[in-house]
Amino acid sequence: MTALKAGEIDRYLKNPDTGRTIALVYGPDSGLVAERARTLAKAAVGDLDDPFAVVRLDGDVLASDPIRLADEANTVGLFGGKRLIWVRAGERPIAAAVTPILANPPTDAFVLIEAGDLKKNAPLRVEAERSPKAAVIPCYSDGEADLKRLIAEETAAAGLTMEPPAVAALVAFLGGDRAASRAEIRKVCLYAHGRGKITLADIEAVAGDSLELGIDEIVDAAAGGDAARLDRLLVKASASGIAVPQIMVVVGRHLSALHKARLAIERGATISAATDRFEPPVFFRRRPTVERQLGLWNAARLERMMARVAEATFETRIKASLAEAIVSRTLMAIAMTARAGRG
Repeated sequence: MTALKAGEIDRYLKNPDTGRTIALVYGPDSGLVAERARTLAKAAVGDLDDPFAVVRLDGDVLASDPIRLADEANTVGLFGGKRLIWVRAGERPIAAAVTPILANPPTDAFVLIEAGDLKKNAPLRVEAERSPKAAVIPCYSDGEADLKRLIAEETAAAGLTMEPPAVAALVAFLGGDRAASRAEIRKVCLYAHGRGKITLADIEAVAGDSLELGIDEIVDAAAGGDAARLDRLLVKASASGIAVPQIMVVVGRHLSALHKARLAIERGATISAATDRFEPPVFFRRRPTVERQLGLWNAARLERMMARVAEATFETRIKASLAEAIVSRTLMAIAMTARAGRG
């Protein structure tokens, strides 16, 4: 059994396969991991506060006592009914605890394993993917289509709609972490409560607070060729805990938008006109910065840099411990390339 694909994940979460009594939810997007794990947990037992139905195990503790997982999974509940064994993996490996239950899955319990990013050859991931009794659910940062679905879901729940330019602008702020994205969307919905429709002006008024994260500043320093400022911002970002995937998502989108605008300019459009058609729309405060960046780049160099960002993004997933260094190196390369274009 290999990891579930995107469409399969959605179907499984809505209607978990009762034949699979073990689930591994893992990935670099901790917010999405937590959200999907909770969905499966509630489907398994309903009341997550029932101490007789829910057993929570710490992965690092389990690593010292691997047999405990099988013991808990095969224990009959005091009042009958299905039990949930919820394991949160830590730094220590727990494959030794999981392998026995994959070989002999429980019949009266659902084992849910919540983990961080796992390499392709990680024993826990390898063993789970081999088992027909396990559902393996990877959780990577949301793409544009995922974010648009999330926005539609949250606005519908709030009884609101969102104008297309507002959707495009909000998407630009999101993507590094599902929990953070959902919180940001709900903040916008709360701001527009009772008005029926969310406009671009609402996004500018509310999502502008997200600039405190410093991601736009990082992107602008890189695309604008300001290596010294970029270096200071990256140090600040590391200290404040900004998610590496979120930085790469925003950088990738920005370079793509610059590329489309540069193509228009090279076909005869003015920088101002190309900026007017920028996707997502440029907030008025950033317009001079973006117009300056368009003067530093051409379409060919942007294409090469977009490919480099895509490679670096993939590399951060398979080399999580080196993610910050990979991002720093890539952004510095962008800044130096932009700087070379000043002449």
